[in-house]
Amino acid sequence: MTFGKDTSDNARTLNELGVLYYLQNNLETAELFLKRSLEMRERVLGPDHLDCAQSLNNLAALNNEKKNYDKAEALYERALEIRRRALAPDHPSLAYTVKHLAVLYKKLGKHDKAVPLYELAVEIRQKSFGPKHPSVATALVNLAVLYCQMKKHSEALPLYERALKIYEDSFGRMHPRVGETLKNLAVLSYEGGDFEKAAELYKRAMEIKEAETVLMGGKAASRHSSSGDTLSLKSALSPSVFLKHARR
Repeated sequence: MTFGKDTSDNARTLNELGVLYYLQNNLETAELFLKRSLEMRERVLGPDHLDCAQSLNNLAALNNEKKNYDKAEALYERALEIRRRALAPDHPSLAYTVKHLAVLYKKLGKHDKAVPLYELAVEIRQKSFGPKHPSVATALVNLAVLYCQMKKHSEALPLYERALKIYEDSFGRMHPRVGETLKNLAVLSYEGGDFEKAAELYKRAMEIKEAETVLMGGKAASRHSSSGDTLSLKSALSPSVFLKHARR
């Protein structure tokens, strides 16, 4: 297969074809084009050019899809190194690589590497959108989830609480994201031994979920869904505390 002369335009075309094949789930052909694009860009533009970071990022995503996690990690790390040197700290392309490398680290259990990247994701979104933007809340939740996996519940709690405040101020107290965050806080309260608070939080989360489903016209589905969630909570909480709050 011939790929044409070494030019930046040809390299861009190869990259775009690689992405197209990737989206069609033709991963082997996609990898061929993406590798050729990277090699051409390195020769024409130099290995530290931002276009090389784009090719590296795409190859990392492809290897992640193929479960070649070690290779994906190395590619993401190199892409991040280039973008950190060349881009402003709140640039969307930098945020993209930070996010995906953080997710990969978490998947691999490399929590010590994941934490600073999730923290950086929060910083980037705060600089881009301001501290009260919903996207900041999402980044806070992502970091809180990681801390929960690490059994660092005291670090997760204030992150969830801040995210909850942002979601409530942005969307209102009955928004689904508010409900999901309340459920996460309920789990933390339960694991911390505060069963009464857990029941209160979970009850409010279920009220939001039921209201959402009724609004969509699925009253029967809402009753079924709410019942299932209530049973799962009932199995976790002490019976006396659960019954006290479920009857309110």
